[in-house]
Amino acid sequence: MTVMTFFSFSESYGPLILRRRAKRLRQQTGNQEYYTEGERRDGDRSTSAILLQALTRPLRLLIFHPIIQMSAILSGFNYGLLYVTLSTFSDLWKMQYHQSVEISGLHYIACSLGEIVASQIGGPMMDYFWRRQQAQNPTPESRMPLMYPGYIAAFLGMLMYGWSAEYRLHWLVIDVGVFIMLFGLQLTGLPSTAYIIDTYADHTSSAMAAQQFVRSLAAFLFPLFAPSMYQTLGYGWSNSVLALAGLVLGIPLPIIIWRYGARLRARAVSTY
Repeated sequence: MTVMTFFSFSESYGPLILRRRAKRLRQQTGNQEYYTEGERRDGDRSTSAILLQALTRPLRLLIFHPIIQMSAILSGFNYGLLYVTLSTFSDLWKMQYHQSVEISGLHYIACSLGEIVASQIGGPMMDYFWRRQQAQNPTPESRMPLMYPGYIAAFLGMLMYGWSAEYRLHWLVIDVGVFIMLFGLQLTGLPSTAYIIDTYADHTSSAMAAQQFVRSLAAFLFPLFAPSMYQTLGYGWSNSVLALAGLVLGIPLPIIIWRYGARLRARAVSTY
């Protein structure tokens, strides 16, 4: 699939398109003054030096950019909750409800539907509010308040899922709770991703890679303690603790980015 993309997709990375255009203009006109900002910055550096700088950029962004650090913590925690649910959901149905492996797998449809519906609603919702703010010259930080409806839905759904599983209510109640939870988690991730894309337009892939490192780490670590947590505290209190931890992170960090993000961006070291 990766090989096929080289033949079926057009190049969309702006700096590379400009670099190719500048090279073509130099060849067509003979004027050697046509150079992009990136080419002038790279100068006579070797390919290995440029490659090393590009490969270390995600780590440098994660270490030196507070915006990346805060957004990575938020997305990493949400990703951890997602994988806690995915890794333990079938055990609930097999152990608590004594369902077969095949039937327990069907309940994952609720997880999928939650993310699909949120994706279809969240994108147009962000576009709608962004268009409404055009007259006010919106900044990337104006996307952050859109995370709060998702947080409210996610943690209400988590509580509904946990306590309905604790008291072994009808399976549909649990599936609805998981649907709402995954709907909310996906809804919070969309504005966060759009914010990073807007803020780090020149190096979006590196910024997203820095976030993905924390996400992958959370996806690995959270399922390690999830079975013991559910066994010790039960589904109700376990999900309540996770929801409370999510509120502790999810309420102040978006406010900090919303209020001080522009200032942090201005003071941040270069992404190059």
